[in-house]
Amino acid sequence: MPVPSPIFLDTNVYIIGAADAGSPEASILRWAGFGARKPGPVEIIVSPEILEQILRVAKRLRGKDWGGEILGHIWQDLQLRYVILDPEELAEIEASSGIPREDGSTFLTARAGQARCLISANHELVKALAASTGEFECLTPEMFVSKYMRTDRG
Repeated sequence: MPVPSPIFLDTNVYIIGAADAGSPEASILRWAGFGARKPGPVEIIVSPEILEQILRVAKRLRGKDWGGEILGHIWQDLQLRYVILDPEELAEIEASSGIPREDGSTFLTARAGQARCLISANHELVKALAASTGEFECLTPEMFVSKYMRTDRG
């Protein structure tokens, strides 16, 4: 089955993947080029909001240096599609749907980047987005690995 491109990786995919080399998240990151200094087969969508989330969570877990290391791999190793979010659209999504700001920026980053697939370890977010929009496929890391990477687990 052809892999959808571009894809959006939620913050938790970067954090878990960088922390646990044996996780499905780590397999996805390696497959995308993370740590290889050579881009993988798909474009990865990012926005300033997502990069800020990664830094914030990484700093809280292991310190700012670890966050910088993760961002370094994102910028150097991945084939990126960088998008800028409209603050008014973000406020509108937050007000109308009641979802937290971080989930709003996740959805809008995927939408602005014209994602074909969103990957998140947040099962509730994946279910909610899959039910509310047909704009892109929404999968957990385990589902993505099973569906698209059966023979290439990183």
